[in-house]
Amino acid sequence: MRALADTSTEPAQPLAGSPSITSFDGPDIDMLIRQGFRPARIESLEAVARGILSITFAPPLGGEPAFTPGAHLEVAIPLPDGPAIRHYSLCSKPDGSQGWKVAILDEPTGRGGSHWLHEHLADCTSLLIRGPRDTFGYQRRAPMLFVAGGIGITPISAMIHDAEDAGLDWHLIYVGRRNELMAFADDLIDSHGSERVDVRITAETGRPDVVALARDWFATARASGATAPEAEGTEGGPVVYTCGPVPLMRALAAGMEAEGIEVIFEDFDDDAPPTAEATASGQAEAAGASGTDTAFTVETTSGEEVRVACGQSILAALGAAGVRTLSSCQKGTCGTCETTILDGRADHRDHVLSDEEKEAQETMMICVSRAQTDRIVLDI
Repeated sequence: MRALADTSTEPAQPLAGSPSITSFDGPDIDMLIRQGFRPARIESLEAVARGILSITFAPPLGGEPAFTPGAHLEVAIPLPDGPAIRHYSLCSKPDGSQGWKVAILDEPTGRGGSHWLHEHLADCTSLLIRGPRDTFGYQRRAPMLFVAGGIGITPISAMIHDAEDAGLDWHLIYVGRRNELMAFADDLIDSHGSERVDVRITAETGRPDVVALARDWFATARASGATAPEAEGTEGGPVVYTCGPVPLMRALAAGMEAEGIEVIFEDFDDDAPPTAEATASGQAEAAGASGTDTAFTVETTSGEEVRVACGQSILAALGAAGVRTLSSCQKGTCGTCETTILDGRADHRDHVLSDEEKEAQETMMICVSRAQTDRIVLDI
């Protein structure tokens, strides 16, 4: 079971000196610290591609530098309508020897988080962060194929560091529109060679058939004996780890199913504006895991009662009642709004909790999940 953040109200470091922190008002600072956010010093900034800026953090005081490949940080950003929480995958070495490094794509037409960072980071000395948190589920397996699309290279980079250090058989297919828009592409080729790193630039060669490329690589790996179960340091058979545009990830999942090869991916594109597909998906989720969508009451730890109407999320109802909460993706994929259940049962509709965690009824994602009971008491 994943533990929720420490709710201590004592910050690990002073909260003064950086506009990214002092722009929050007092109640928002209190809420963020209560939910486990801590100030982390910015050690360096670097442009790693056009429109992509990397930030290297020093772990907060008392933080463990090492992290799981594929883990991400949650970053609190002071947007005009309140704290925005955005998720950025760690792309440095998982042993922590390079600090905590993330790479952020500027999305001027998005919901504002990444653009604020690109506009203001030069004046910031620290940011409020929480994590690292792993929802990707990386394990060492043999052989491993990595497929990255655009900024999806960030979690894959940390996995490659680990696979290389462990001496595992791996290969990367990295797809992007132009080379100057692809973070780390040249560095990856320089470090590992074009035999391991297959960069596909769609503006020059068109969109590749990633499923066919994956099948070809696994066929070669089988012929070389890399799929042998005794491969050192592995937990199971062949696997694809992928991150990038949703159509790319879904195509891989469908194409590899016939090959009996597992495809593992993560989706928390929480700064992009909603698409028609995402809206339709959200409407489908509203139908509910239980098949019902009835009104119910949420009670907070202060005793306040908030009625959640049919078709309304807990998150929206609490916001309308003036109850401060944290959220990001608002589609049940990121985990930011995970909230402890004190009484009652949740109708889980998220894509974060495992089946065992859902059955345990200890926490819920209040952006999409509802209540099975007429009343549910939450630690808010």
